[in-house]
Amino acid sequence: MILLLSDGNQIRGDLIKSATLRSDLAPIPVTLEAEIRAGDDSLEKLLKEGQTLSTGGGDVLRIVKSVRVGSRVAQGIREMAAFRVIALLDACQGAAYVRSRAILKESAALSAIYRAAGATIKAVDADFPVPRFYCPVGETPTFQIARVLQEEGGVVRWRRGRLQFVRLPDLLKQTPVMTLPDVAADDIDSGFMERHEVPWFFSLDAAGAAIFGNRSKPRVVRFSPFKDVQRLRNMTRCLVHRKTPRMAYNGSIGAGDLVALASGAKLVVITAAHAFVSGTDDGGASDTYSRLWLGSVEE
Repeated sequence: MILLLSDGNQIRGDLIKSATLRSDLAPIPVTLEAEIRAGDDSLEKLLKEGQTLSTGGGDVLRIVKSVRVGSRVAQGIREMAAFRVIALLDACQGAAYVRSRAILKESAALSAIYRAAGATIKAVDADFPVPRFYCPVGETPTFQIARVLQEEGGVVRWRRGRLQFVRLPDLLKQTPVMTLPDVAADDIDSGFMERHEVPWFFSLDAAGAAIFGNRSKPRVVRFSPFKDVQRLRNMTRCLVHRKTPRMAYNGSIGAGDLVALASGAKLVVITAAHAFVSGTDDGGASDTYSRLWLGSVEE
């Protein structure tokens, strides 16, 4: 895995004890967790909170947590400390902080909401207007952005340096990036949990009459004000986890890609985690792999 410091220098592979780069269908679509040995004081400064790391693909991530951990490894008389860091995609990370001032928007584009929350993205592909957005003092904007995406029936993903909005049904219209055997991972059936955790919604129209979302399945019921029928139906539509295969490292696969199974079924990548373990500390072999969380679109 290639990681670059903010000064442009690449971190040597033997200094990266472990690293996991995650791609998610979430308001912060790319995250990194890594444990890196700091060989000198200059490297330690570049692994502090607030510094940036870049991936080989050009994505810039900002460190939001850095923990110095002791190490039994020494070089001469100097102990080689290690840093455990968590970094978020720099273009979106501003929206992950708890607000000291409220955000209130009406008929604002999703990109404008991201910028109001502190993100630096310039645009969102397939942007759309949000009728009503609010993030009170003390709340985190990304939680409210996730609610907006649920109401719109879609997700955001990171592609070629840009944030894209995609509706859930459109994810299934893509060309699969790969085909996996059905035995690549165990099936996950969760009908019982879906009944309890995926509600259908109802609201009131302008005349005060009740309007309903998708009531075709027995589920818990929730009231949501100021919604039309389409948004009520969108809020029930979701991705449900079905498989978690582990495979050879393939950093080109990202959240939002479509994967086909040998049986003909198609599943969406909810999360793609690409991991690297050097094995230098314990004398073990290095290991690289990708793990995919695959799900189906359920109405």
